[in-house]
Amino acid sequence: MPKRFLFMGIFALIIAVSAWFFAVKWQQQHQTVVTEDGVETVAGSVTPVGAKEKIKVVASLFPWYDLAKQIGGERVEVKLLLPPGVEAHAFEPTPSDLTTVSQAKLFVYTGDYFETWAQDILDSLDGDAPKAEALGAGLATLTDKDEKISTEEETKSNQDPHIWLDPMLLSKAAGRLTQTLAALDPDNSAYYNQRLENYQKRLESLDADYRQTLSRCNQTEFIYAGHYAFGYLAARYGLKYEAAQGFSPDAESSPQRLTELTDLIKESQA
Repeated sequence: MPKRFLFMGIFALIIAVSAWFFAVKWQQQHQTVVTEDGVETVAGSVTPVGAKEKIKVVASLFPWYDLAKQIGGERVEVKLLLPPGVEAHAFEPTPSDLTTVSQAKLFVYTGDYFETWAQDILDSLDGDAPKAEALGAGLATLTDKDEKISTEEETKSNQDPHIWLDPMLLSKAAGRLTQTLAALDPDNSAYYNQRLENYQKRLESLDADYRQTLSRCNQTEFIYAGHYAFGYLAARYGLKYEAAQGFSPDAESSPQRLTELTDLIKESQA
């Protein structure tokens, strides 16, 4: 029986190759112009109107920080709330964090099922709270079937938050962000919508590269020794995926789970 399992090193290589194809195609298809302030724009694109102050956006996580810059372009000033390496589940906002959020016009995050502290920040700011947008609301459909649930709070934390690893779910989040920015800055709605169109084309190109590359693979199952982070990507492209740990990066592998994965590997090599 041939091996059916891909380990993370091989899978990561596939992802890297797909991303490389996507980057090359994007550079070939879109000529960019660099302005004096270093901002790159697509040649012939809609330019923002008016000399308004930039919209201050605070993003909980890097995926939303990058998305805000991609859609907002020259019209936004984006800050990342969580420092690199800080786990969102265990994050405890400081008074400085509250000040940062209060000074923003827009706060974007995944959803209450991931940043469980987000609503507490907004409630504590009362009248100083900015417009808030849960970009992943309603998009998290995967749950940890092995985790026991007993409370409403545990039900929220049982949802897989890694929706940005599915290009098409990220595209939906991008559309949601575009609508919010256009509502805050209606004079530049055409600017945001064109940037959305360009961004979604890039995501469609990435999706096509994934499908084309993975279609040539005989092996469609893989085991990851870390936490369960690639569920949405696996579901999108018909891959079978197992992980040693749950959704949370600080989760620990149980002896039973390690035994199960060991048995799967042995079966695949039989």
